[in-house]
Amino acid sequence: MQDDPEQGREREAVLFFGAMGAGLSHELSNIFNIINELAGLQQDISAAAAGGGAASLARIADLAARIKAQVDRGEAINRSLHRLSHSIDHVDIDFDLVETLVLFGALAARAARLAEVEIDIRQPDAPLTHRGNPFDVLLALHSCVRVALAAASSVRHIDVWAEEGSDGVRVIIESGDRLAGPEGDLSNAAGLAGGCRALGAAPKLETAPDGASRIVLGLGRAGADS
Repeated sequence: MQDDPEQGREREAVLFFGAMGAGLSHELSNIFNIINELAGLQQDISAAAAGGGAASLARIADLAARIKAQVDRGEAINRSLHRLSHSIDHVDIDFDLVETLVLFGALAARAARLAEVEIDIRQPDAPLTHRGNPFDVLLALHSCVRVALAAASSVRHIDVWAEEGSDGVRVIIESGDRLAGPEGDLSNAAGLAGGCRALGAAPKLETAPDGASRIVLGLGRAGADS
C-alpha cells in the first residue's frame, strides 16, 4: 500500500515545527544559563566592590553589558519563535517573501552552526511580495537546506535568495559543494517530496555557471501588490 502524499506532507510539517521549536528552546536555555552565571559573578564582584574603586565598577558595567546582550539575543529568538507560530495562521495571503527568508535564516542558524556551515540569506533592495502560505515556504526551505547541509563538505557555505523571473518567483538554495544526484527532478529525494508538496512544484536541481549546485523552488507568480 502506497503512502498517502498528504500524510507525508503533514509528517514533514510536524517534524519541521518540532525541530525548530526544540532548537530555539535549546538556544533560550543556553541564554538563561549564561545570564544566571553572569548574575552570580556580578554578585561576587559587587560584594567585593567596596574597596575596589573604579576597577570594580568597570567590571560591573562590563557584566551589565554582557547580560543586556544575552537578553537582546533571547528577545530576537523569541520573536522568531513567535513569527514561526503565526506563520500557520493564514493559508492564502500576500506576504513579503524576503522577510520569510530572513526568518528562515534565523530558524536555521543553530542547525547550520552545529553543522559548521554558513547560511547567507541574500536580500534584494526592494520587498518581493508573494501570495500563498508562509509556513509552506518555510517547510520547503527546511527540506531543501537539510539536503544541502548534509552534502556540504569542503566549501561549507549555502546561499539562499529569491528572484522573480519570466516563469514566476523562484527561491534558490545554492551550495558550493556539488549535490549528489542527476540534474533535474528532485521530487523523490529523501525528505523533499513531503516538505515541498504544498508549493505545487517539484524542486529542481540545477548547476550554476561556476559549477555550484542549486536547488530551485518555483513558487509561481508573485502577489498582487508586487
